[in-house]
Amino acid sequence: MRRFFLACLFACGLAAALPLPAAAQLREGLYSVEGQNPDGSVYQGMLEMRIGPGNAWLVGWQIGELSVQGVGVIQSGVLAVGYSTQGQVGVATYEVMADGKLSGYWTIGAGVGTETLTPR
Repeated sequence: MRRFFLACLFACGLAAALPLPAAAQLREGLYSVEGQNPDGSVYQGMLEMRIGPGNAWLVGWQIGELSVQGVGVIQSGVLAVGYSTQGQVGVATYEVMADGKLSGYWTIGAGVGTETLTPR
């Protein structure tokens, strides 16, 4: 749990360091996921975001058989999400684009992957 908390703090720091245009708005709802793993393989799935207690963002990915839950914060147009899956802690950061898409990076263990979220 301590590692998860530290990942969330790290994510919050990243969000604060990456300013974006004020026009970008995060939306609740379903998103299509297209991503690339650190090894170069690609994947697709679904993601659901909703506002939770204290204006935190509750995020849930469904990638094939893998279901992952996370919690995030948004600041200056960047959503930073801490998550835990299969005994590892990870962090993802997304730039919220003016058209509602989110584009970003994630890491868990070694390597960095990329991900694009498109509102449905």
